[in-house]
Amino acid sequence: MTRHVIGKLDEFPDETRRVVDIDGVEIAVFNVGGAFHAMRNACPHKGASLCTLPPTGMMLESAPDVYEWGRDGEVVRCPWHGYEFNLSDGKSVIAPKLKLRARVYNIDIEGEEVALYV
Repeated sequence: MTRHVIGKLDEFPDETRRVVDIDGVEIAVFNVGGAFHAMRNACPHKGASLCTLPPTGMMLESAPDVYEWGRDGEVVRCPWHGYEFNLSDGKSVIAPKLKLRARVYNIDIEGEEVALYV
């Protein structure tokens, strides 16, 4: 993996998302509550931008007639067809065992630099 400095820490305020280009590949960088995540900015289904919408949550399993919302800021949703992926590992929310998953990248804060490993 190659280390790429993508900016200074203050360029990625809390609760923001932004796309960076690494050698022609768009990568969506998310700062969710101070935790950084990086994901290829293309839905593996049909290629829509995954950085269009902010990370969200989802309805959790619950008893009948009970509606419980959770996992806030952990799910990225495709704007075209609604496919949902875990921000942390890129797995499909609805079918985690499927091969349909978004590519994720390691990202680190080193001093004041935000570095991406591709």
